[in-house]
Amino acid sequence: MKIRCFLFLLTMFAFPAMAADDYFSIVDVDVTDVNAAVAREKAMAQANRKAVNEAAENFTDSRGMEVVYGLSGEQISYFIKEATVLEEKSSDVRYIAKLKVKVQNDILRQYLQEKGLSEYGNSNEINVIYVFDKLANWVAVEKRIKTIAAVEDVKTIAMTPNKVQFKVEYSGGLESLEQTMSAHNLALQRNDNVYILTTSLAGGE
Repeated sequence: MKIRCFLFLLTMFAFPAMAADDYFSIVDVDVTDVNAAVAREKAMAQANRKAVNEAAENFTDSRGMEVVYGLSGEQISYFIKEATVLEEKSSDVRYIAKLKVKVQNDILRQYLQEKGLSEYGNSNEINVIYVFDKLANWVAVEKRIKTIAAVEDVKTIAMTPNKVQFKVEYSGGLESLEQTMSAHNLALQRNDNVYILTTSLAGGE
């Protein structure tokens, strides 16, 4: 099979077009084989599988992960939107690279939903980081986020004296959520697999 130049644009024709909340994964690969071309092809397949596994962990349980782990390489490729090489080097038999792999979350989620294995049903979820001056700012911002109609839940993952990482579970499209949050003076900026939240609210109020 002819190897593409590190950029895969794959369309899952079995599903209707959706506004995808794509998942990014940065993956390091190091593969040795009979020659660099074979090693590179296997490395790309490994990176795709790892990215899909990481994405699925956000919205399915152990039963769903068993299904994902059992997917063939061809099935895995259905859920990949694109893969970009960030760094690479190779020898005659070895290929080493850092890849940025984008997974089509909506298609993967729908696949698991049809099998009754999606933990969050039709909901979507994003990871967010917010840096604050004082805890009262975070309390006020969290309260503001929870007033947004599309937001179903806000879950704190980790917190330090001036930073919090949390998950926002929401319904509908991500673009709609971003626009609504912007109207509440809350801005989301994507940074790989997480979003950075900033606010123009005075003192977080």
